[in-house]
Amino acid sequence: MPHLKDIRTSLEVGFPENGVPEAFLRYRGKVMRAIEAVTEFPFEDAQFEVVLMDGAAVSAARVREAHRVLRPDGRLFFVVPEKVKEQDEGYTLPEIYSLVRCGFNIVDVERPHWWTFGRCGRTLTICAQKKTWKTVSNTYRPYL
Repeated sequence: MPHLKDIRTSLEVGFPENGVPEAFLRYRGKVMRAIEAVTEFPFEDAQFEVVLMDGAAVSAARVREAHRVLRPDGRLFFVVPEKVKEQDEGYTLPEIYSLVRCGFNIVDVERPHWWTFGRCGRTLTICAQKKTWKTVSNTYRPYL
């Protein structure tokens, strides 16, 4: 996971009280807000540098809201169960990419080490950076 320095503002969405994973604690800002898993976040645009989202709260509507409340180059972090077989609950990597592709670039995907699969299951920890006009690739090439 990337190391972000001097985070001032962060938003936690959908976590139970004191339920933020230890891996995310270093991304808490000095000004930290926590809300329930609501569809519309009660904040103005570009308010936060980091949004931490519980895996149960991940949805297309909440990802769009996270994009709205993040500052340029802000980061979205979430942990979801990995779907390995058809009957499993969770997400596959292509499903996660399609969920965040319109507003975010995925920076890092982290899986637990092979010896922890039995204890914590198969999870994916996702770090996505907000796309800005500078980071969106330009596919238009004029004729020369």
